[in-house]
Amino acid sequence: MWAISLSVLPIFLLLVLGNLLRRNGFPGGDFWHHADRVVYWVLFPALLFYTTTTAPFSNELVGTYALALLGGLVATAAISLLTVKIFGIDPRIGGSIFQGATRHNTFIAFAVADYLYGVEGVLLAAVATAVLVPPTNLFCVTVLVGYQGRTGTHSLKRRLIGEIARNPLLIAIAVGAFLNFSGIGPLPVINNFAELLSKAALPFALLCVGAGLKIKSIHTGATYVLISTISKLMIFPLIVAGAAIATGTEGVAAMVLIIYGTIPTASSGYALAKLLGADAEVMAGIITVQTMISMITLPLSLTLAAAYFM
Repeated sequence: MWAISLSVLPIFLLLVLGNLLRRNGFPGGDFWHHADRVVYWVLFPALLFYTTTTAPFSNELVGTYALALLGGLVATAAISLLTVKIFGIDPRIGGSIFQGATRHNTFIAFAVADYLYGVEGVLLAAVATAVLVPPTNLFCVTVLVGYQGRTGTHSLKRRLIGEIARNPLLIAIAVGAFLNFSGIGPLPVINNFAELLSKAALPFALLCVGAGLKIKSIHTGATYVLISTISKLMIFPLIVAGAAIATGTEGVAAMVLIIYGTIPTASSGYALAKLLGADAEVMAGIITVQTMISMITLPLSLTLAAAYFM
């Protein structure tokens, strides 16, 4: 365990550094708010576009990743929705529980895959992201809009189309996948430009994730945090690992699946919660607690997985 723990420790140290910088008011003003926007609108889309254009989208690999990741996504989505209904939880809180159970911090996933497995890990992470991000966003926007009571078909479709049309991550994946599948491949100059931008994406994104953690929110809605955390960090990883074993997936391909199975929920869930009327404070607590827990569970899970799959 120590070897993998030490390998991923620098990634979590970036999170800690980002949090310390923000808590101490450095560099001041609205820097971290604008930094988040740069990561979301520029740097990470550049990374997704660059990697997706050359990712190994073989039918067998995509099928395996879809079975594992979408199977886990559907299961945790169903569990969270059922839990909210059974216990009569307020819909605003229910939206945050749902996001905590279903969203994934792809910044951390890419960083771990890159740090442990280099170019191969990043390319496989691009496949996993392309499989997982579109349905996750559709699920979350649909549920959050539905919880607000605007369940009319026209209203829901219009909101979904609007959210998808302006989501830079989905656009980057779609364009990169089109170039990949069409045989056009990487575009001269444009791809080199995206590669340069992508080099800054992961360290800067991790600093922003750390800066966004709100330690004071840990005690906010402990029961709700527990529900989403059990779904995200226990049920989802078990389904992903089971699918990897059932399909005979091995090596780095299996390890990247495990990485995606054990990462915490996405920090972007906080902004979406505020935008679509979910409980943002509960969402902040979920994000912070899951990220802190994953500092232990992620290296432990990878150690166990490496003993089986590698």
